[in-house]
Amino acid sequence: MILALQYSSVAADDFDAYKDLINLLTIKDPRPVVANVSSGFGASSGIAYAAVSYSNFDTQTARPDEDDDGSMILGIGLGNPADIAFDVAVGITSVSTGLWGDGKFADEGNLNLKIHRRALPLAGGQAASVSLGASNLTGWGSTTENPTNYYAAYSENINFGEFKQYGVGFTVGYGSAVSDMETKSDPFWGVGLGYDDYSLSVSAVGESANLTFTWFPVFVENTSVSYSNVGILNAGTPNERSILSLSYSFNVSSLWK
Repeated sequence: MILALQYSSVAADDFDAYKDLINLLTIKDPRPVVANVSSGFGASSGIAYAAVSYSNFDTQTARPDEDDDGSMILGIGLGNPADIAFDVAVGITSVSTGLWGDGKFADEGNLNLKIHRRALPLAGGQAASVSLGASNLTGWGSTTENPTNYYAAYSENINFGEFKQYGVGFTVGYGSAVSDMETKSDPFWGVGLGYDDYSLSVSAVGESANLTFTWFPVFVENTSVSYSNVGILNAGTPNERSILSLSYSFNVSSLWK
């Protein structure tokens, strides 16, 4: 009787371990996201992407009666990151509708360019990349009143755990117009932790810190939803705001298959 009880206990422990292993094998590769700062990575040839964002505060107007804001970005990758690649994006910084803002859709926007290349990982990670970019390179509407932000960034991804089921991504860089309403230079950094379909990141631009949660829905491939609290150290001030974003990417070449 005692031997039977001991055998049952061992068998139960083995079965629990077996279930844990099966669960680990079905977990997707981690995708750590470092949000709200420029990345050293960029889109490779043929990869197109689109994103829409909503914020509960408009940093351009800073008016309590027009505190909602929205934006869109459309981009595409050109070239091979193993050699050199280009990430070109058009930002529509005003998606005002009759429900918020001045109702003038797409009356503001800009062009953004990033040159990026894969690099040797400095911290022993799986992948790394460096980039040189120019945000707000040219534009229309009120974006022309802001300077172009020239930046450099380095990013690296590291997987860890017994089955490499966790991922860490980090970014460091410097921009010429990233602080004080995107008019002054400052360093920036960020760290993201990824597991399965989820990622959590902390980032900072100068003295402004951000917290972001990202989810990759299993029912829509290549899609992500993120919620950011920007300016978490400035609670209760106009510098604190919430941002909700929806992103989607796809391979353009698949349209002709």
